[in-house]
Amino acid sequence: MSLFLSEQCLPFTASLIVMLVLTVIEGAALGFGGSDLSGFFSIDASPDADVSIDVEADTALDGTQQGASVLLAWFHVGRVPFLMLLILFLFAFGASGFVIQAFARRVSGDFLPAGLAACGAFLAAIPALRVCGSVLLKILPQDESQAVSLDSLVGRAGIVVLGTARVGVAAQARVRDEYGRFHYILVEPDDEKCSFGANTEILLVKRVGGMKFQAIKNPHAGLIGV
Repeated sequence: MSLFLSEQCLPFTASLIVMLVLTVIEGAALGFGGSDLSGFFSIDASPDADVSIDVEADTALDGTQQGASVLLAWFHVGRVPFLMLLILFLFAFGASGFVIQAFARRVSGDFLPAGLAACGAFLAAIPALRVCGSVLLKILPQDESQAVSLDSLVGRAGIVVLGTARVGVAAQARVRDEYGRFHYILVEPDDEKCSFGANTEILLVKRVGGMKFQAIKNPHAGLIGV
């Protein structure tokens, strides 16, 4: 018990507590019929969801944005719901931290400083998150007969489910394809004067690269099921 309550292990204890709270909240939301939060656990398992991290040369992204898009794709953001990735990361970070501290105490008789252990746990959690995300994509059933191209999502309505989208800052949105399957993508407004907060209904107008789209506010919000 001293391992979990020691000052040097507080970041890892807090990480696991937050993970458990998110899991309980999601479970409760799912039990009451699902909500936007519940939707994060839906995974787009279609083959075309395995988006290439290539970014087309004619996209509007600059070097920094390209790097961010590639990094997000490497972590499966847009292919695996962000909330699930967050829960996986919190678990990997917390578990890695406790392993590091337990090993340090066994070898030296004392814990490492919390900051040093947290750095090690963070570095361990990054590849763990990538591997866990890859495993989830592989074990989920796929229906090749209903595979859709991401380009076919242009013109479809969706809803922002995480973050606030501004030009240069993407948010995660949920879009339903022609087969009724949900896709989780990244969106930005096509007008720098606009921004989309959570629960804003949008209309995709352009795919700018990978899983990233430009969108406008849905002029017929509420009329199209998203």
